[in-house]
Amino acid sequence: MKRYINGLCATGFLALLALTGCKDYLTEENLGGLTAETYYGTPQGFQDLVKSNYAPLRPLLAYSGMFFLGTDIFTATNVGTTDAFNSYDNNLNSSNYDLDSYWKEAYYAIQLTNTTLFWSTQVAGLDVATVATRVAEAKALRAYHYFLLTETFGDVPLVLAPSTQPSFGFTRAAEKDVYAQIIKDLTEATDALPATTPDFGRVTKGMAQHLLSKVYLTRGYKSYGAGQADFTKAGQLAEALISSGTYALSSNFASLFDPSNAGFQVNPEVIFSVQYNPNVESNRYSYINNPGALITGNGLQNQFNMEFQTYPAIGRSAYYNKSNLYIAPTSYLYTLFDKTRDSRYQGTFATAIYAQIATAGFALGDTVIYFPDVPFSAARKATKKYYVYNFDEYETKTSFSPRSLPFAKKFREVNVPYSDDNKGVRDTYVFRLAETYLIASEAYLKAGDMAKAVQYYNVIRTRAGKPGTNPATNRTYKDELKATSITIDNILDERARELFGEELRWYELKRTGKLLERGNLYNKELAKFNRLKPTNLLRPIPQTQIDLNRGDFPQNPGY
Repeated sequence: MKRYINGLCATGFLALLALTGCKDYLTEENLGGLTAETYYGTPQGFQDLVKSNYAPLRPLLAYSGMFFLGTDIFTATNVGTTDAFNSYDNNLNSSNYDLDSYWKEAYYAIQLTNTTLFWSTQVAGLDVATVATRVAEAKALRAYHYFLLTETFGDVPLVLAPSTQPSFGFTRAAEKDVYAQIIKDLTEATDALPATTPDFGRVTKGMAQHLLSKVYLTRGYKSYGAGQADFTKAGQLAEALISSGTYALSSNFASLFDPSNAGFQVNPEVIFSVQYNPNVESNRYSYINNPGALITGNGLQNQFNMEFQTYPAIGRSAYYNKSNLYIAPTSYLYTLFDKTRDSRYQGTFATAIYAQIATAGFALGDTVIYFPDVPFSAARKATKKYYVYNFDEYETKTSFSPRSLPFAKKFREVNVPYSDDNKGVRDTYVFRLAETYLIASEAYLKAGDMAKAVQYYNVIRTRAGKPGTNPATNRTYKDELKATSITIDNILDERARELFGEELRWYELKRTGKLLERGNLYNKELAKFNRLKPTNLLRPIPQTQIDLNRGDFPQNPGY
């Protein structure tokens, strides 16, 4: 879908909102002088409108602080930094810029889906089957936006028709009603969408079915949910998707992320991903809150890493990319990997960092930094010319200094210029079949079916196992990774190993009721601040939205 998503930004914007930033694509599509009334009712215009629904996914999945920080496996890169999302301090309030921006981006995306649904009833000259598929795409995307919105803020305005003029009378719909609409949209989308598409990256039946399974799983935990019935439904949906034959697990975890494998991102395990084009200029997208701040590519390669440029033999390396020094794994994350049996540690992190520049003492390709699995003694360290950081030294930097951490190679880009932050061209995996297995496992665990829960859990464990046999036990490493019984904590640990940097961790902990417990237990800085409380299970409503509404639009409790 690389060419399919080119120029998505502009076509849905005409005559809708006073928001710009996509003029390049308007020129590219040659839409000058056209209006919604003269264009969206045509087959080409409607198809372009549908395409415009995909571009907002890029900024919406870029709010890494609110997705990752303040959890069990992610903390601030700089020791002692009091980022609002990691410390839950007073700066996590209704004026928080990221929350305000996210709200606007989400409702802008919802406006596009609603506009698409309206024009689906007006378009002429397009066959009924194509229109039905495009409607289903829009409904699935609208459901995704509302799912994240309501999990972030709780009760939110439920807008189901396009806005053609400013409105100041929105009210917050009850969370249970938002969930009912999400389920309705996804059920209808699942029934109407094709199993496959020639345009890789479009919403398909599998995306809607995977999300619907996760929605039922999440609602099952809610006081207004159907409990065991929701869990059973979630398990059945996930099971049906697994057995559909449309998707298949890759035989090797690392191959899913290895850019040296041609076409590695287009594989049978990927259910839905956000697309980027190798031509970075075609990835341009402006934030609603700050039109001058352009997204020009994926930024995951800038996340989760230490600062390498301060080591002269590494410098400003295109290979290791530029760290944004914002989010880092907690020490706890590294303890989750069985490095003897589980291949995913080596598939996710690099423990040896090599010279990119020939300097005094280091030739090109020499080891510059090493993170040993077995700690080096001080005497052994002294015999090495390279820097050695034992596990207990990952977080021993002075206050406000970056941590020393293994390189998160899982999201490495090939030859992205060091200075170009957020100019990656790799796609962002949103849903993989591996998560479908873990959803099935969690759903059946909550439904009381331990046998099925373990069955689906062990499929992912087995895939992760290293080849070969343990000489100490004469059992294969894959067999040794299998469990006979599991808990929610086991599943959360497995999600961390399998979906590090892919899943939006804050929501996973919130769903399972484990955010406070695991956050305080495994995130040392969060525990030190001691501010995380039950009211933080919802984020504050942006003050801009409260001020704009003339009716009753209450703030969430505790803010």
